[in-house]
Amino acid sequence: MRHKSFTLFGRSSSLLLLIFYKLLMALIEMLAGSLCLLTAFFAKHISLITAIDRAATDDQLDQFVRWLVHYINDLKIDHELILHIGLVLIALGIFKIFVAIGLWFKSTKMRILALVIFGALAIYSMYHLIVDFSTIKLLALFVDLFIVYYFWKILPKHLER
Repeated sequence: MRHKSFTLFGRSSSLLLLIFYKLLMALIEMLAGSLCLLTAFFAKHISLITAIDRAATDDQLDQFVRWLVHYINDLKIDHELILHIGLVLIALGIFKIFVAIGLWFKSTKMRILALVIFGALAIYSMYHLIVDFSTIKLLALFVDLFIVYYFWKILPKHLER
């Protein structure tokens, strides 16, 4: 007995999950990028530390912001590096939104572009795993390889319909 697969608006459940995953990852990357931009601002304007110290109350959020600003100051990280990391994260998030839109509209060109970029990211993940092994990096590599496999083998079946 063959069961009927779940579809919504003509998209299979696996395609919908991939679109949702890409949108969720885009949101997380853009949020992380925004936090990097905020951190870069504080790293560039260290003089704000005294103003933050004076304005901080006993509120937990105020104390967290105070601790974070002092921690950034203690690290002596170049604000331009943090700024560039934030911009790259936001750009990756925007790219993933375009991938999700392309998948929704079943674009073959977007599939090929995403396959190339995610393949390159998987190779980069392999390099980082070889240089400095960790279980988290290994799991991230498996996720990257699964996404590449999905784009390469499974997704074309869903784009044909």
